[in-house]
Amino acid sequence: MTSREKEILNRIKENPLISQQKLADQLKINRSSVAVHIGNLMKKGYIKGKGYIVEEEKKALIIGGANIDLEGSPCQELKFYDSNPGRIETSQGGVGRNIAENLARLSIPVRFLTALGEDLYGEKIFKEGQRQGMDMDHVLRSGEYPTSMYLSLMDEKNDMRAAISQMDILTLMDPNWLKKKKFLFKDASVICIDGNLTKEAVDYIVKEAGETPIFADPVSTSKIQVFEDVLEKIHTFKPNRREAEKLLGMTLNTLDQVRKAGERFLDKGISHIYISLGEDGVYTRSKDFEAVITGKPPIFNSATGAGDAFMAGVIYGFLQKTTTEETLKFAMGAAFKTLSSEHTIHPNFSGEEVIKSLNSNEFIITYF
Repeated sequence: MTSREKEILNRIKENPLISQQKLADQLKINRSSVAVHIGNLMKKGYIKGKGYIVEEEKKALIIGGANIDLEGSPCQELKFYDSNPGRIETSQGGVGRNIAENLARLSIPVRFLTALGEDLYGEKIFKEGQRQGMDMDHVLRSGEYPTSMYLSLMDEKNDMRAAISQMDILTLMDPNWLKKKKFLFKDASVICIDGNLTKEAVDYIVKEAGETPIFADPVSTSKIQVFEDVLEKIHTFKPNRREAEKLLGMTLNTLDQVRKAGERFLDKGISHIYISLGEDGVYTRSKDFEAVITGKPPIFNSATGAGDAFMAGVIYGFLQKTTTEETLKFAMGAAFKTLSSEHTIHPNFSGEEVIKSLNSNEFIITYF
């Protein structure tokens, strides 16, 4: 147990009903930091019972893609129409799966709905999800299609230049199958869906979610249209610049254009919008908050998975009821932690590591 964890535990013993915000105020640290320490105390078994834990039992239901990632990176400048010497790595991926694992590593109870083939890759993803603490009990298993695969080609700067995905198995997660899992919607504090789902599946989920807030990641420009008719039912939306352009039918080359896009998303009924701008940071807007956060990671290995870590950070902040500014910083810290790794998910990703990332990186927030 760290000294900070011991200090928090002593204060909880004195007042089992103390709020996270009051703990943060007393210790003069961010509420997100308090949540991380409490999550660690829960995992270590120091906090038990219902007196304080009631506030912590907030479940995330993630519905989306899970696949095997094959990533190729050249040793020198990428040349198309030619063979490039380099390296090829295999890892587990899928936007939904990545968000789910990142949340599990942040000590958030996660239930994951996806479709896996009855093959070695499907079994690997299933067992790894369980090992990371994800509830995989309701995953669809089928021999009709193979487990999804995602092949990406990176350039010499480790930015993705092209990708091919084979995700036919996700079509089996249709409304008829989802109807059998509808009871899980009411048990969730938040539902996160990705653009790998079919439009019919997305329509069904947003219709049956009730009052449970929906967070959505469009995944790509080719898949973003599944959200076109349901934006008013989405609480938080996280497209990148190109995805937002495709959905809104406008260019986002300038900050003024990005701000205009943010306004249009809010007009469509979205409560919180986060638009990834690549090296230009992330733009966010809600009813009472508008800002751009920027920063330069001191270590950059791969951009793959950084957006998924960011979304996990946003969901984490929402569940911990931190301010929009604190959530934005925490999500950026999560993304920067992931950028420092060659893997889709940093092997040491955790709440403590995200806090370290926040403390070791300089972020600039421009408010409007």
